[in-house]
Order: sequence, then C-alpha cells, then structure tokens
Amino acid sequence: MRFSKLPDGKLPSVSLIICAYNEENVISTKIENSLELSYPKDKLEIIIVSDGSSDKTVLKAKEFVHFGIKVIEEKERKGKTNAQNLGVKNCSGDVVVFSDANTILEKNSLRNIVECLVSSPQIGCASGLLIYKSTHNSYGEAKYQKFETTIKKLESFFCSLTGVNGAFYAIRKDDYVPLPPNIISDFVEPLEIYRTKGKISVLCEGAVAFEEEPYKNNTKGIIARKSRILLRGLYGLIYEKSLLNPLRYPKMSFELLSHKLVKWFSPVLLLLIYLSPLMCLNKIGLYLFAIFNLLLLFILLGYLFFKKTRRLKIFNYLFYFLIVNIADLLGWFYFLNRQQLSKWETKGR
Repeated sequence: MRFSKLPDGKLPSVSLIICAYNEENVISTKIENSLELSYPKDKLEIIIVSDGSSDKTVLKAKEFVHFGIKVIEEKERKGKTNAQNLGVKNCSGDVVVFSDANTILEKNSLRNIVECLVSSPQIGCASGLLIYKSTHNSYGEAKYQKFETTIKKLESFFCSLTGVNGAFYAIRKDDYVPLPPNIISDFVEPLEIYRTKGKISVLCEGAVAFEEEPYKNNTKGIIARKSRILLRGLYGLIYEKSLLNPLRYPKMSFELLSHKLVKWFSPVLLLLIYLSPLMCLNKIGLYLFAIFNLLLLFILLGYLFFKKTRRLKIFNYLFYFLIVNIADLLGWFYFLNRQQLSKWETKGR
C-alpha cells in the first residue's frame, strides 16, 4: 500500500510492545534491534512484557532500563493476549506496535508501518510483512508463509485483512480492543476493529520483519503449533461469528469463508476422501484405498530414505502438507473436546 512520508514532527508517539515468555536467548538481540530502529527516540517507548517467564528473560531485559526500556513482569503465565492487554494498559503512545521477541525488524520498518497506519482514518490496523529465513532442507513453512502473504495482499486490495502477522502489527491505541486471554489476538483484533469501528486492516509491504522458520524439521513442534493455531482460530471465529453474515458483511464474510473456513475444513474433507473408497464395498474401492496408502508411503519413504542434503524439495513440501493436515485434525479434536490452548511455547522453536 502506498502512503506519504511524514516529517519527524508529525509522527505520532509509539509504544513498541514486546511480549516474551522464556526468551533469554533472543531478548537482548531484540532490544538492541528495537533501539536501532529509525524512529524519533523522543517519540518511541519500548515495553517488554514477561508472561510468567521462568528463565533470565526479565533479568536480561532489565539490563537495558538505562536506555529507557520499560519492563513489566507478570508473575503468573496467562498467555500472549493477556500480556498484550497488560502492555497496552501501561503504555503511553498514540500508536501501539506489537512485535515478537524472536522477530528482527528492518531499520525503517517501524516508521513505515506507523506511516501506513496513520495515512488514512479508515485504517484501523496495519500488518507488517513477515519473511521466514529457511534452508534447503526445511519442511515448507517459509513457502507456505509466502502463499499466505499473497492472500493478504489480495485481501488488503479487496476489503480488509482477516488476520495480521502476529510478529509485527500496529494499531491506534484508541482503537485497541482488549480481548479474553483464550482468544488469538492477531486474528480477532483486526476483525473486532472492523466490526466495532468500521475500520479496515491493510498489509504494509514496506514494514519488513524477519524470523527463523519455526520448528525447522521438528515434526512434533510443527504439529503442536499448527493444532494450537487452528483451535484458537476456531474460537476466534465463534467470537466474531456475526461477520459471517453475508447480508451485513458481504465482503468480509466471503473472505472468512474462502480463506479461513475452507482451509480449516480441508483436512476433514481430505480424511473423508481418504476413507471414501472403503464405503464402496467393492474391488474398485479397495484399489483406490490401496493407491491412497501407496501415495502416503511414497511421501514417507521419500522423506525418510533420502539424506537431508540429497532430498528433493518436493518431498519436504509433501511431508509438510501431510503433517499440517494431521495437526489440523488434532486441532479439531481439541475443539470438539472444548480444550483451551492459550499459551505458546518457545522451546525448540
């Protein structure tokens, strides 16, 4: 999205809120990166909110208090959304920018995302452009992230984002809506602003952020992360169910249906397709079922048999597709059993 550059004197005051749980390995680097951003120092407030960290996150963050860093320590772990609510409650900036502790921002990204946000009163939320650093041997999350970015560009042009990059996004403090701890904020917050204030969310391609690809080659970690995202997304969609009304919100309901619901239901549909040949009760059905299983075996053997350095990327992508759908099915299992997963993990990320 195009927006006008603003002189320093017209830039709003900003509170950069970084929620952290057991981030002792990256918190110092994150703070140093934040201090080097090209935004007027007299208009930038940096707040670290520790969500019940049990390591040295708070101790290392407090080493920067002489730079004006504000550290808020939540003794009991209550989840990222609660930490964000606490950070906004204690911040003084006109604009609130959220960023994860393991996210590195380009030098001009903070200024770009703020200028994008304030370029129009109709914009209620601006999302940064997240890029995953990956390797040849990683599963495929980085490739999937590029696909999601393409969808976000289309949504930004068509109507409004159905979710922002949780690692880096900006909101006017007056527009911020506190959410329950079990609600996924980067999905629901822009929807809530759209529903209650009639303001759109946009993708700011000039606000670039980098992260290491999460849980590279860690099947257990990817399944845990993806199942948690789907579960919290389903709860978030129930929270914003009125936006599914096509008579009242025609564009947004179309986006939620085509982007979110179809994607979340796809593993269920794939499972039904996989099991459907068994319902035929004849040789053709058994042959089809055998073919499906041979394809799965081909994917697994192709991934496991070849060494990482010699494995074709297609096997990484197919295996990633397989485990993501397994994770989504697990997310549905959690949802149907009314489980809550409001806390995120950093170990092994």
